[in-house]
Amino acid sequence: MARQFTKSYSHSHSIADDGSVEFGCSTDTAEWPWLTLGSHHPIVIQAQNFWTSVGAIMALGGMEDGQWSALTWTDWHCGDPGTGMAVRGRYEREKSGDDETYVVELFDAEGRLIVRMRGRGVVFRNRNFEEWRDKAKSKAQKQADSKTIEFAPANALGLGASEHALISQLKNGEAPSFDALITPENGLPPANPMLGGSGDHVNSVHMIETARQALCLLEVRPNVEVIGGEMELNRYVELGTPFTLQVADISGGTTRFSLEQLGRTCAVLTVRT
Repeated sequence: MARQFTKSYSHSHSIADDGSVEFGCSTDTAEWPWLTLGSHHPIVIQAQNFWTSVGAIMALGGMEDGQWSALTWTDWHCGDPGTGMAVRGRYEREKSGDDETYVVELFDAEGRLIVRMRGRGVVFRNRNFEEWRDKAKSKAQKQADSKTIEFAPANALGLGASEHALISQLKNGEAPSFDALITPENGLPPANPMLGGSGDHVNSVHMIETARQALCLLEVRPNVEVIGGEMELNRYVELGTPFTLQVADISGGTTRFSLEQLGRTCAVLTVRT
């Protein structure tokens, strides 16, 4: 997402001598409706992942006007059940070889750890990002499958009144899979105030919600609780173009999905319940 923002979820950034950043978190549910979903909901965690990491990077001077960032990998582990809304957090960087990973921990008003999440990404510094993406989106639109997706019923997905189904019913072919489609009408405000993003492509928050909805159908459990997971993001997933969420493996409480669009594997999503 580009650096120009009209609002910020994190605030009061304080930079320590070791380069870590302490910050406060907004609890304004009118400004951030997804906070009402609960502190461990995957939508909440991925939204916080974006806003807190970018907020800390900006506080550290790591992005300039006009630059864009893209998440390439993330994992997260939830803390104890019953934690409240995040009120503060901490950001730091870890380096192993040539790879630099950021770590964000969020805490509630009682000081309990809500989640520990890590991530890696890239910042586009020397390329015409907007022109490059316009060409990619135009190509995807021309190749998009024109089939109509029949979305799964909302009551089977544990959705509230302001949320929308993003996936189809389970398809049993050679491997279990789901059709999925993200559009402004089901995946962006104001139509869906619980989801957001750049508006340029399908974001990580959309991807993890398709995986959560898929788990609801796989486990026949509308209120399935996700306690952690991992996402490898390899290619942009285009808005308005159908994609497939295929079950790659189920082992114990862990389910791995392969996300495919236009004949290419764009992401691998691993979810723990």
